Amino acid sequence: MKRKFSVIIIFILIASLFAAQVQANSKKNFYRELGKKLSKNRQDYIYLTDSEFANFREIHTTGIKRGVLYRSSSPVKTWGNRNFIADNESKRVGIKTFINLADNVKDMKACKGYPGSYYSTQNVICLDLSTKFKSKDFRERLARGIKAMSESQPPFLIHCDLGKDRAGFVCALIECLTGASLNEVVQDYMISFYNYFGIQPGSSDYEFVANNEIRAFLSQAFGVKLGQLSKINLIDGAERYFMSLGLSVKDIEALISKLVN
Repeated sequence: MKRKFSVIIIFILIASLFAAQVQANSKKNFYRELGKKLSKNRQDYIYLTDSEFANFREIHTTGIKRGVLYRSSSPVKTWGNRNFIADNESKRVGIKTFINLADNVKDMKACKGYPGSYYSTQNVICLDLSTKFKSKDFRERLARGIKAMSESQPPFLIHCDLGKDRAGFVCALIECLTGASLNEVVQDYMISFYNYFGIQPGSSDYEFVANNEIRAFLSQAFGVKLGQLSKINLIDGAERYFMSLGLSVKDIEALISKLVN
């Protein structure tokens, strides 16, 4: 009997490992195919406005006052000429502080789009973040960036390279902190996947990305299971996350005061 039970347990473990491997391969294949849709050619995105092509938009989720927080692709990296649009839009809305999540100062100034740009005349906070959101280095750099942001002049623009992953995660945390609902946070995050890959709300691809990206990011950051994310207080979750980075209550309140009515 014991031997039979052991065989069953081994079979279940093997089946679980196989299922996990199939799921991992499926996810890898999905993102590989998605990456093929990304183009630098404006003609491939005729259904987008110029701002959408540059993934430039204002964040106005619940709690955030109008005209203080924006996000976009890089205003200085010239891939696809998106930078010219992002830079011009930044000038149009009067961005005073840029939070550059992707570069250090040296690399930023070496970008072909940097000399002569509006961006180069304003305050830029360079964080040079990796995409390893749980790493100590990421957390320390993000803490420095949030503190610097709380001490700087709005309007703010947050960007990385495409303004999709790193910018998406940081913007989501700020949206949670300032009172956005989970639906608002997910919707803002997923706009980038429409702008770059044409993923439509309500599609199976939309739900796949939302679950594997922004919902997964937030559940890890807030220390809850994915299924519990919709049941927690997102403001409290964001506050605890920022404090876990080493930020003080005063730092967090200073940031909120710049963004919230």
